[in-house]
Amino acid sequence: MKKRKTEEEAAEHLAESLEQALKWFQGDASDVTVHTFTIEVPDVAKLRRKLKLTQADFALKIGVPVATLRNWEQGRRYPTGPARVLLNVLARRPDLVMEAIEASQPVEAAE
Repeated sequence: MKKRKTEEEAAEHLAESLEQALKWFQGDASDVTVHTFTIEVPDVAKLRRKLKLTQADFALKIGVPVATLRNWEQGRRYPTGPARVLLNVLARRPDLVMEAIEASQPVEAAE
């Protein structure tokens, strides 16, 4: 079992990390390890069609304006950040994501 770092050790580690970040920002990457991750962009139109949803319904479910969805589908823009992650998870596990989305949406009152 790992020992918990003391506050002093944690402060030293943080200071060292900040010094490395500053060096990297200033263009000196000699003592810096940089980790980068690429998250692929799925074919949004193909994904939407696979789910048998209209643009309006798909946009509503994932929480983006229809115009944004159209821009993604037509290649004028690309999803970034959380939207890109959501679309990737949706492409891999549509059942899980759709279940979570539907569980989080309010149920309409019966008339």
